[in-house]
Amino acid sequence: SEDGVHFGTKEVAVSWEDYPKNYTCHIRDPKVWKDGEEYRMILGGRQKSDQGAVLFYKSEDLKNWKFDHELTTENAFGYMWECPDYFTLEGQEVLSVSPQGLTREEFRFQNIYQSGYFILKDGKPEEKDFREWDHGFDFYAPQTFQDGKGRRILIGWMGMPDCDYGYPEREYGWTNLLTIPRVLHQRDGRIFQEPLPELQKLRGEELHMTVQDSAEQKTDFVYEAEILNTAGEEMEVQFGTDGRITWKDGFLSLAFGESGQNRPLRRVPLEKLENLRIFCDTSSIELFANDGEAVFTSRFYADAAASQLTVLSAQAEVTLWKLHPIQIENCFSNKEA
Repeated sequence: SEDGVHFGTKEVAVSWEDYPKNYTCHIRDPKVWKDGEEYRMILGGRQKSDQGAVLFYKSEDLKNWKFDHELTTENAFGYMWECPDYFTLEGQEVLSVSPQGLTREEFRFQNIYQSGYFILKDGKPEEKDFREWDHGFDFYAPQTFQDGKGRRILIGWMGMPDCDYGYPEREYGWTNLLTIPRVLHQRDGRIFQEPLPELQKLRGEELHMTVQDSAEQKTDFVYEAEILNTAGEEMEVQFGTDGRITWKDGFLSLAFGESGQNRPLRRVPLEKLENLRIFCDTSSIELFANDGEAVFTSRFYADAAASQLTVLSAQAEVTLWKLHPIQIENCFSNKEA
């Protein structure tokens, strides 16, 4: 396409007959980018030995593609790597994949499928270096792009395939969402996720609460909340009708009752809690702890009329903004669509 609206005829770029001989036909999710005068493509794959991997191809014209190389771990780390992404962040090579078939652990790999990244060492991924992007119930298949300011922006799919969660919106013919855009930063060998600063343009009426033991605010609206844990002690944040965010005994957790539709509990070790930033829509929450050190994304289905935000803490400062809807502009005609 030359304008993002009108598209040409679909053509075969890589035939299954041209896949490396040690791969099954489970090869999918291409990402294409320009590298100098060449084009590069990464694909998720499944080897015949049931080991996940990614394949790299090169092309000079976007039509004729040549296999370049593969990346995988020394030992099998899941049987299939979906939705791959490869980029450089602040001088570090990063490989993002969504591996299927990982064994569930006490604090990791809690969903049926996972999404995470390797910071490559000598151009190779190592199992021990894999970190999950998100610790919530509904996050999968993230992709990144570089914007005009040179920032690396991540957007994920707010859904989970093949799970037993409730998605009541299916009754109306749709399901799942996309996350808000997140700016990536590399720090101390890991990646932090910052909500896109431009989202602050959506802020409307501002409310402030000083918490000493507890404070609450009715929230029958879409909002952003910033909570500073000034006491540095354990904290609980209640939202919706039965959603709970808790930091206690070195763990940050997200839990639901009935509104979670079979989403009971997710938690991750977190040594300290300095701040929380929450984006809460009518059926979704995105939670960023310590400036994006730990992130939780989830759907939930509360009664909006009965929803409120309650903060239980020895001492905290809360700023709450009502959020306006995002206005989408057509980037080709520069008119609102």
